[in-house]
Amino acid sequence: MKQFLKQVLAVIVGFVLMFFILGVFIASILTAASTAKSETASIKDKSVLKLNLNYTISEQNKTEDIDFLSGSLAIKEKIGLENTIRSIQKAKNDDKIKGIYLEMGIMPNSFASIDALRRTLLDFKTSGKFIKAYGEYVSQKSYYLASVADDIFVNPEGLVEMRGIGTQLTFYKKFLDKIEAEVQVFKVGTFKSAVEPFIREEMSDANRKQMEFLLGGIKKDFINNISTARNIEAANLEEYINMLAFNTVDTSVTLGLIDGAKYYDEVLDDLAKTLEVEDTKDINFISLNKYASTVVEKTLPGKDKIAVVFAEGEIVSAKAQDALSSEEYAKIITKLSKDEDIKAIVLRVNSPGGSALASEVIWRALEKAKEAKKVVVSMGSLAASGGYYIACNADHIFAEENTITGSIGVFGLVPNFEKFLENKIGVTFDEVSLNDHANMNGVTKQFDEYEKSVIQKGVNKVYDTFTKRVADGRGMTQEEVDKIGQGRVWTGEQAKDLGLVDELGGLQDAIAYTAKLIETEEYDIKEFPREKEAIEQIMEQFGIEQVKERMLKEELGVMYPYYKQTKNLEAGFNTVQAKMPYVIEVK
Repeated sequence: MKQFLKQVLAVIVGFVLMFFILGVFIASILTAASTAKSETASIKDKSVLKLNLNYTISEQNKTEDIDFLSGSLAIKEKIGLENTIRSIQKAKNDDKIKGIYLEMGIMPNSFASIDALRRTLLDFKTSGKFIKAYGEYVSQKSYYLASVADDIFVNPEGLVEMRGIGTQLTFYKKFLDKIEAEVQVFKVGTFKSAVEPFIREEMSDANRKQMEFLLGGIKKDFINNISTARNIEAANLEEYINMLAFNTVDTSVTLGLIDGAKYYDEVLDDLAKTLEVEDTKDINFISLNKYASTVVEKTLPGKDKIAVVFAEGEIVSAKAQDALSSEEYAKIITKLSKDEDIKAIVLRVNSPGGSALASEVIWRALEKAKEAKKVVVSMGSLAASGGYYIACNADHIFAEENTITGSIGVFGLVPNFEKFLENKIGVTFDEVSLNDHANMNGVTKQFDEYEKSVIQKGVNKVYDTFTKRVADGRGMTQEEVDKIGQGRVWTGEQAKDLGLVDELGGLQDAIAYTAKLIETEEYDIKEFPREKEAIEQIMEQFGIEQVKERMLKEELGVMYPYYKQTKNLEAGFNTVQAKMPYVIEVK
């Protein structure tokens, strides 16, 4: 009995200690979150805004992964694209900010996002303030952004990567052959090449044609913009790139790509002279994270309100991390359409597409919203396939010059592992079927010809609906849409010429247009989905899926994007997809 009481007491003490530790831990998180939320940057005179944009910039702010092992619970945010642009615009007119220091590095962002940032930096320079850029290893995209700077310096032993515009696609056909598996494909669209990795070993002629045309549009802007910024003849610049002439820092200086080879301390010395301060330690750098905290959108009663809805990620039906859920977004849009304070909706689309059904659900919510509000679309890096599906019925569509858009086409994928299971693992199947197609599944037995025809008819119907949505939204016939559809992707500039886009510009251009559309000069912006509090974002990181995702990123490294691509396609098996071909990473 005595021993039993000891054990009971030990258990009670254990529970008390556990809850005490948990309470302290949660209190620490709450304190850190509260501190992050309340922290406001103190800006001194002669300050320099320091920009390090060498991370994937999302549309909205995102909390960074917290390093719990370090014992620190400091909350840090990766500032979203729109808040970055707003911060630079504020700095332009902020007397305490004398210039921008841009840290060059390896930038993974799309050319559409970089173009939006370049425009903002070019506008910043009209104030007469300086932009200075410095880096050690400088990627091509990072240099493209930095090319607007007054001075560009690189470490003498560093490197400027200039290889030109291209992309590399991944194919799995040989792998599937080796394991005796196949993917049964159903599609509409000559250029709908999302299925090609599973049925080919290289690009089809049609796909190669569309990729060359797409990349050609991006290359034109890339060459011309650098040529203008650095005063290098476009033809000479392209020749230098083809020769890999920028393979050393000294050559990059000689050819005019950069202004000099300097060490970081030398760059700081130059900056101190520019600011007229005695020592480099007197340079008042302020980070983007801190400065962005001073950029606050005030909502005042009585003003007209424009809702900006950030639609980012792959389109799915149910809620999922980093995805565009039709369940969630249909509710948001429907609620906004009934809100009398909201006078218009601006949908910011950054999506490669996804489920055709989920895209239709969001389209329907927007179509109903148009009965009460004006709806304007702003396209970011991607508005392809399902991403264009949800955009096509807007009153007006904006796109960046290099937004990847279009891809009006659909497909379905069904894997067949029958031979793999039997020949490689030794698993076989037998069945009892009381109807002709009761055991139709395609995964453990191939579809017969009749079953294939039924599925293809379903895919054809989705394509017919898709092209009708575009035709109705853009004032075209379905035949006209089909000619520029067929799954083909375009740049925003090319899409404008084809009538898929109304105007080139960024999110702020779309908001300004919307204000004119509803005939108001006094308006406030309300953003949706609501940006989560820091504590919410931190607690989400304890979820099983989030922990698993971080571990995979850490373990797979550079191979993680290929894993993610495969998982995304796997999620689309057995459903009709309106998705962009491949993951197109333009280098």
